Amino acid sequence: MRKIFLVLITLWLIIPAIHAQKVGLVLSGGGAKGMTHIGIIRALEENNIPIDYIAGTSMGAIIGSLYAMGYSPDDMVELLKSEDFKRWYSGEVEEKYVYHFKKNLPTPEFFNIRFSFKDSLKSLKPQFLPTSVVNPIQMNLVFVDLYARATAACKGDFDKLFVPFRCIASDVYNKKQLVMKEGDLGDAVRASMSFPFMFKPIEIDNVLAYDGGIYNNFPTDVMTDDFHPDVIIGSVVSTNPTKPKENDLMSQIENMVMQKTDYSIPDSMGILMTFKYDNVNLMDFQRIDELHDIGYNRTISMMDSIKSRIHRRVNLDNIRLRRMVYRSNFPELRFKNIIIDGANPQQQVYIKREFHKSDTKEFTYEDLKQGYFRLLSDKMISEII
Repeated sequence: MRKIFLVLITLWLIIPAIHAQKVGLVLSGGGAKGMTHIGIIRALEENNIPIDYIAGTSMGAIIGSLYAMGYSPDDMVELLKSEDFKRWYSGEVEEKYVYHFKKNLPTPEFFNIRFSFKDSLKSLKPQFLPTSVVNPIQMNLVFVDLYARATAACKGDFDKLFVPFRCIASDVYNKKQLVMKEGDLGDAVRASMSFPFMFKPIEIDNVLAYDGGIYNNFPTDVMTDDFHPDVIIGSVVSTNPTKPKENDLMSQIENMVMQKTDYSIPDSMGILMTFKYDNVNLMDFQRIDELHDIGYNRTISMMDSIKSRIHRRVNLDNIRLRRMVYRSNFPELRFKNIIIDGANPQQQVYIKREFHKSDTKEFTYEDLKQGYFRLLSDKMISEII
């Protein structure tokens, strides 16, 4: 009887610890190679392994943010194969907007205020070098559509996303990492992936924020400090820069800007999956199926080891239901107030009329797109954020 009593006490102490076990997933940057992360997530979900927290840098921030806001692996694959995503990294504008919105609007106000724009820009210095390889015009717009609802639903608190989330950006002026945990989710991800010269950085809280991989391309420290998980699963698809090559501009840039990252996880803290790619370029997004399958197959091959470390299980059908409920609470994307920074009153009237004719009426995302491209067809406006 005493032995049975002791066994029951032991089980009573162990079972709560098993149920309380929390798992954090950390995703490195690495450009298109980061699509490997999707296969890992799929394999974990199919085997009922929980993902309680997620953190990532650059492409890891993109995949991590999508999962954090309720995207399934299928949803992520669909998005990354879409024409919208191609416009992210190509900077190309949809053909119907190029055709239609290069035409001037037939209104006298347009011509009068257009001249005032020119008058106010007489001192503007010409710029001969582009600020980035990829034109940010399309990305500025797509990020609104993709992330605005999730930002509104969590009220700017990344702990209140479907899965609590962190991503890393870089403050190159003060030479330090920026841990993005609140604010606009789209801005946070955009900053985390803005690799110098390739993508234009954005300003957040008066700081010019660049790719997080400059200072921390594998944020296990942030995962530990912010979430304190019992086990960390890490996916690394990048390496520290190798010796630069004379004819390889990208390798030279990486060596100039990237600090060395610790891509290890102590055995006591969790499980590490490292993927080494020699033939995948930064923008090889068309290889999504191949990279996804590599991540999936590696995770499946390690599943016995993963399950021996992680005892808690979650039901996939339950996750799907909770994901559906969470995303159903996203608000509809509608616009009403326009706040303009950096324009005189006359110019503000002009800008507002491009989006809608009445200050009291709401307008849709399609109205926003039309106004956005109409404004950009004016050669006096270089970019709208």
